[in-house]
Amino acid sequence: MLSVEDVARHWKLRPETVRKFIAAGRLPATRLGRQYRLTWQDVWSLEDGRMPRGAAQRRYELPLLTKKELAVRCRVSVRTVERWLSDGLPTRNVGGSIRFNPGEVGDWLAGRFGFRPEAFPGNP
Repeated sequence: MLSVEDVARHWKLRPETVRKFIAAGRLPATRLGRQYRLTWQDVWSLEDGRMPRGAAQRRYELPLLTKKELAVRCRVSVRTVERWLSDGLPTRNVGGSIRFNPGEVGDWLAGRFGFRPEAFPGNP
């Protein structure tokens, strides 16, 4: 089970934002004493993207990337990342914040440009 802080790190959001999602009923959570606990399935259900299945689930437990982090990893500008978005780069949207799964990005870059950058190794 994940803590609010674990989920916040995964999404690159503040813990207060995760608690707001829980309070609003957008994110299911179990309360144990004074702490909330969440499952990966609940976390992924709020991400606007496909639900991971089987062996692919491990790659979706990796922390998501922001536009800026993705640009730094790929050694491109944020503007280039925005162009990739319009070209179909897959996203994981969390409460209106655009995030990227490193595995999906690696697959997309490999399919689009014919190579996988070192910053995005294949499936773990």
